[in-house]
Amino acid sequence: MNAKFESSTDEIGMKILQELQINARMTYSEIGKRVGLSSPAVAERIYKMEEAGIINGYHADINPNIFGHNILAFITLTTQPEKYQKIYSFAENEKEIVECHHVSGNESLILKVVSVSISHLESMVEKLSKFGETKSSIVLSSPVKKKMLESI
Repeated sequence: MNAKFESSTDEIGMKILQELQINARMTYSEIGKRVGLSSPAVAERIYKMEEAGIINGYHADINPNIFGHNILAFITLTTQPEKYQKIYSFAENEKEIVECHHVSGNESLILKVVSVSISHLESMVEKLSKFGETKSSIVLSSPVKKKMLESI
């Protein structure tokens, strides 16, 4: 483990990360009150965590249902390595593909897809089938969702 990582992830650093995962728009002053540091100290620690690559960015958690994307599915794709780059480019350009993971095991890739309807999902499966064998699973519910630090 590198020194920047270790110094940033002490007990107070972990508390700062937890607060940011709850609300990344929280002021340094408010975070400081919660973790027992001054606002400049919090700012410096967050800057160091960004520089060390611990914090990759700040994002809004957008509800796809509001935009009519009521279907969430995972599609596994089994294909040859020489097709990966074409698939990655395809995934980057398809707005319904929100994640693409290269995985071990029998499948090559797992894609997380949001869709407005079963027919749109079927169209996406057809497009992906050109790259290899697909298997789809439609998400019925997501009863457990954790922030990254909750699972570490």
